[in-house]
Amino acid sequence: MLEENKDYKVYRFDYLTEGSNLKFEHSVYCEDVDISSFIAQGEEKIQAMRQDSMDGEKKAFDIVLAATKQWEQQAAVTQKLNRALEYLHTPEVKHTANEWRKTDNWKNDEEISNRVYRMTGGIWEDTKYDRETKQSVPVAWYVTWDVYVNSPKEGYGEKIAGQNQKRYTDKAAAEKYLEGRKKAYSHLFTEISPQIPKQYEHHFTVYGALLPGYTVEGQEPVKTDHTAADVSEGGISMPEKPEKPSVLGKLSAAKEREKAAAEPKAPIKKKEDMQI
Repeated sequence: MLEENKDYKVYRFDYLTEGSNLKFEHSVYCEDVDISSFIAQGEEKIQAMRQDSMDGEKKAFDIVLAATKQWEQQAAVTQKLNRALEYLHTPEVKHTANEWRKTDNWKNDEEISNRVYRMTGGIWEDTKYDRETKQSVPVAWYVTWDVYVNSPKEGYGEKIAGQNQKRYTDKAAAEKYLEGRKKAYSHLFTEISPQIPKQYEHHFTVYGALLPGYTVEGQEPVKTDHTAADVSEGGISMPEKPEKPSVLGKLSAAKEREKAAAEPKAPIKKKEDMQI
């Protein structure tokens, strides 16, 4: 940005990214200015005036620097709030509720998943054209299966185990192998939200905070009033702090106690006075 003044021009580049970045870059240029009034005062006087001017710059710089330190503190707060919102906006992970279902890919794979694990498996048939019968004839079957961490965070989801294109020349043998792999990992798909092994915990945390509805092996469950569905709908709000009594409320209560203490108490009647 360029600003033209009477005796100088200023090129400015000021930039703010809330919560992370602040930049100030100003350049001053004097062109075709009259310096005759300074020249006439001699070098000694000019040097003294120059020093005063630089001291003024330094004071202005210190003011700006103090303001940037204030910005740093405020930016840290903004960044924490951004992270809290990112946690709350993390969507609920999609899953099949521990049921095998067909996928939409061209390999016609199947998938089973819950809130922690996901397994895919499928058999791809390789064919060869038979010139005599003028038909495509199966010649081999390739089995591919994988088990992943079903992380709700985009870009996450560590591979736990798998096999890529294991070749069979017998279809029944290929199907038997795949069914065996499904059975071997079936213990992962008995609960909708099984406990997370410690080594996979980071797939289910946002900035160190475990997402709602999850538990980690060997740790106490995190108490929360919010469900994973609340997160997916973006409806979670930060827990409210217990409301503190106001100053006026405290004063009013104190006055009531003073008033009660000042009121005369009814005299206690003696036993003989009560006789008729």
